[in-house]
Parts: sequence; structure tokens; C-alpha cells
Amino acid sequence: MTLYATNSVPFGAFEIFEIANKRPSFIAAIFEWNAKRITRKALAGLSVSQMEDIGLNGAGRI
Repeated sequence: MTLYATNSVPFGAFEIFEIANKRPSFIAAIFEWNAKRITRKALAGLSVSQMEDIGLNGAGRI
């Protein structure tokens, strides 16, 4: 009688593992994007003189 090794992972387990491993970096990217968004919004509300006070020249204003 021959025995076969059945050391395989259940169907879909590897995909779930891959998604779980990518989750922390995805969440970190969302936090980084949100921080940049808040900064852009705050800087957009400043006048040219206020931007010069904090050391920015305002050349890249939209």
C-alpha cells in the first residue's frame, strides 16, 4: 500500500494569506494619503504672505 503526502494548504488559504499580508501596507498608504490631503487643504487656505511666513514661496499654488 502506498501512502501519499497531503501537505497541501486548503483551497483559497494562500490567497487569504497574501491579502492579509498586504493589508498593513495598504492601510499605511491610506493614512499617508489622508495626511497629505489634509496638509494640501490647509496650505491651500493660506495667503501668499502667510506662506512666506512659514518659509514657502507659493509658486506651486493651484
